[in-house]
Amino acid sequence: MRVPLLVVGAGLSGLALAAQAARAGVGVMLLEARPRIGGRVLSLPAAGGAHDLGAAWVWPSLQPRLARLIHDAGLRTYAQHGAGAFLAEDGQGRLQRRAWGYAQDPPSLRLHGGAAALLEPLRAALPAGALRLGLRVSALHLEADGIEIRADDAHGRTQRWRAGQVVLALPPRLAAALHFSPALPTALLQQLTAMPTWMAAHAKALACYARPFWREAGLSGSAWSERGPLGEIHDASLPAAPAGALMGFFTWPAARRARHPDLALAVREQLAALFGSEAAQPQSIHLVDWARESATAGAGDGDATAHPAEHVLPAAGGWTGRLALAGSECSPVFAGYLEGALAAADQAWQQLRAS
Repeated sequence: MRVPLLVVGAGLSGLALAAQAARAGVGVMLLEARPRIGGRVLSLPAAGGAHDLGAAWVWPSLQPRLARLIHDAGLRTYAQHGAGAFLAEDGQGRLQRRAWGYAQDPPSLRLHGGAAALLEPLRAALPAGALRLGLRVSALHLEADGIEIRADDAHGRTQRWRAGQVVLALPPRLAAALHFSPALPTALLQQLTAMPTWMAAHAKALACYARPFWREAGLSGSAWSERGPLGEIHDASLPAAPAGALMGFFTWPAARRARHPDLALAVREQLAALFGSEAAQPQSIHLVDWARESATAGAGDGDATAHPAEHVLPAAGGWTGRLALAGSECSPVFAGYLEGALAAADQAWQQLRAS
């Protein structure tokens, strides 16, 4: 099958770019390795909305593309809860209760319905049949009039596509791991391989309760810990529901997380030490380790701690005008963030249209 444009990766960046192409009347196909859209956007439905296990916060006053998408989609935001005392835990487990916590100016906002609410308006803009899930692209071969793309389904069956142009809306290390014929320019390949994947260093934990009981004790739900396993914790309760939730980022590196026999137990024990015995009995607990997601993390990401901080070189050589990169890490602004995903999509679109 041949299409004018093929986009690899149905995260926010890939969806935004495919939707932009469809609105411009360009025939587009979007391939995604996972059985779902969203990439590092992952929202867990709950009464009163959804909890985010991936990207969550938005700052529309600083992020114009995201602000426009939120407005056009008719989405609503609410402020990250921060009222109350902040807890700080040192490496020996000693606690300090402070009247002040994380400085937020402008405040961090969340989306009603979770960050996944950003995805549906973009998916709706795609023509019927333009999105294919469960297809992992493995190789690209440059031809005289375009690119041949090889993708494998979950059963190992191979499909081949041909496209005039291709956009890789993937973390750079995953893009670098694909087989290119001819090979990408050495400088570009080295840069992609060296760039850490945003969120690959992290895992998130979400503990759900019948009510946000910590607020009754004058606590904000925010905490910082040098001991772990969670290093940063926030109140993730939904404003339209009486239930409570605490969300935390693991500070333990991926290798240590992989060795631990029961991370959920370690999280419950830490939350109990911070917020009291009631925190040890959540109604449910959810863990997502992005370092173990093969559609997110690549070789070298197991102990990643850094975030992207440099502009990615454009494709060169015979790939010029045929291939563009659009993972959020490739963005010239807010690299790694939701705004960066949208900016990377804009940049890739402009590169291809200029060719």
